[in-house]
Amino acid sequence: MVQRTAVEPEPYYRSGRGEPVLLLHGLLLTWQSWGAVLDELSGDHEVFAPTLPGHWGGPGVSRPATFAALADFAAATLDENGWSAAHLVGNSLGGWLALELAARGRARSVTVIAPGGLWESDAKAAQQLVRKYRAFGPVIGIGAGSAAPAMVRSLVIPLLAHRPAAVPHGLATANAAAPAHCHIVDDLAEDPALAQGFTRLAEIDVPVTVLLCEHDRVLPPRLTDRVASVSDIEFRTLPDVGHVPMLEAPGLVAAQIRAGIARAADLTGTPSP
Repeated sequence: MVQRTAVEPEPYYRSGRGEPVLLLHGLLLTWQSWGAVLDELSGDHEVFAPTLPGHWGGPGVSRPATFAALADFAAATLDENGWSAAHLVGNSLGGWLALELAARGRARSVTVIAPGGLWESDAKAAQQLVRKYRAFGPVIGIGAGSAAPAMVRSLVIPLLAHRPAAVPHGLATANAAAPAHCHIVDDLAEDPALAQGFTRLAEIDVPVTVLLCEHDRVLPPRLTDRVASVSDIEFRTLPDVGHVPMLEAPGLVAAQIRAGIARAADLTGTPSP
C-alpha cells in the first residue's frame, strides 16, 4: 500500500505492468489524490501519475501558467514514458487535460471524473468557478505554503468529499496540505481559455466516459452541459460522492475506469488486461 503523508510528495507515482494508464489530478492537489485507485489499477496496468507544474512537489512553471502549457506538460509526460498513447484518466482540471490529450490523438480511452471545461462557452460557468475558488482561497489557505494553519487545512476535505469520515486519515492529511502549496490559481483564472472551456470533443475518436459526482460542491453536474449534445459519449453520475471521489470511494472509481478501458477494448477488438 502506498504511504501518503503530509510531507512534500515525490513528483510522480509509477507502478505496475500492463497497458499504460496516465492519471491526471485536479487543481490544488497532487498525484496523492488518487489514493487507493493507484493500488487498484497497478495490479494489471502500468500506472503513471504525475503532479502537475505549479502544484506541491511538481515541477516549476513558466508564468503565467496556462491550460495549454499544462496540456503540453501532460503530452511530454507521455513522450518521456515512451507512450504514443495511453488510457487517460483525469479528475477536474486533470479531466480537461485528458480530453486535450485525446484530441491530440494520444488516447486509447478516456475516463474523466468531474471534468473541468465541459461548460458552454458563455463564460457564466467559468466566472462562477473563479468566484468559487477565490472565495474558497482564504478559507482553505490556497498558496499560503507552510504558514497555512491546521484549522484552515481541516476545511479542505469537506469541500472535496461528500463523506469526509470515509477518507483515510493519512490520505486526508496529505490532500488537505496540498492547496497551500499551489500557486497557479490566479494564472489559470486569467487564461482566456477558461471561458471557452474544452471545445474539441468532435476531434476525439476513442471511447470517452464522463463521470459526474452527485454531491460535487466544486463543479456540480448541472455545469457539465456540453456533454449532453454529444451522443457517443457515455456519462454516468456517481452516487453519494463529492468532487474528488477517489478519496472516499476508490473501489467505485477504479471499477468505472476499468469499465471505460474494457469498453474501448470491445469497440476496437483489442483484448483488455
